[in-house]
Amino acid sequence: MCTLVALHRVHPAFPLVVAANRDEFTRRSASGPEVLVDAPRVVGGRDLAHHGTWLAVRHGGFFAGLTNQRTWSYPDASRASRGGLVVDAARLGSVDAVAAHLTALPPRVHNPFNLLFGDARELAVAYVRDEDPHVEVERLAPGLHVLTNDRMGSPWFPKARRAADLLDISAVAQMDLEGVFAALASVLADHAVPDAGPEPPAGSTMSAALARELQAVCVHTPGYGTVSATLLALSHEGVAAYRYAPGAPCTHAFEDRTELAGVGRR
Repeated sequence: MCTLVALHRVHPAFPLVVAANRDEFTRRSASGPEVLVDAPRVVGGRDLAHHGTWLAVRHGGFFAGLTNQRTWSYPDASRASRGGLVVDAARLGSVDAVAAHLTALPPRVHNPFNLLFGDARELAVAYVRDEDPHVEVERLAPGLHVLTNDRMGSPWFPKARRAADLLDISAVAQMDLEGVFAALASVLADHAVPDAGPEPPAGSTMSAALARELQAVCVHTPGYGTVSATLLALSHEGVAAYRYAPGAPCTHAFEDRTELAGVGRR
């Protein structure tokens, strides 16, 4: 997952609304949303290579979504899959429990990552890095938050600012849910790239041209790009709506998957 947009306590009826694009190699197989854990019920797409997920939601309304921390070389394939952490976080079901779980992780078990997690009451982000043995967990204030492949506010990812600039949160707060989802779907389908951006460091496996193309919210490059998208609305009662696009949101319609994890599910 490479772009997560969260409206935290912005909308009066839906205190947490999430829009997410998953960017991945197109050859990497995955399923759409399914039940990942039965008790408590946790739903999300499944990465068929390592059997974890990039975004998961628990029936009571707790969400977790992961983005890989961009490094300028290939990840260490000997480390544990990061996707299992997303399932664990959703299963734990509270910000305090997830923060405690993450801070207890031994250093360098996983490749570096960022995790956004929360519910209708609280939202937090965690940063796990090789260079720092201490997991950083930040509780987020109400408002609009965008997480890409680095910490929030990173100058390396102007796509986060682009996504935020496309949303008028005062207007979104007055919309019904269909209007909110339409506004967020438009953001997820945006193809704009900046005129210029930070250059990859010397020795990077990524060219400057590719790095620029990856700054689109909706990514299309040979062999890599936005392969699916999710829209999620949580209320104090649980999962109010869960939509999934089985491809890039610029070309694929969102399908309603709320029945998998909606209000009343156990």
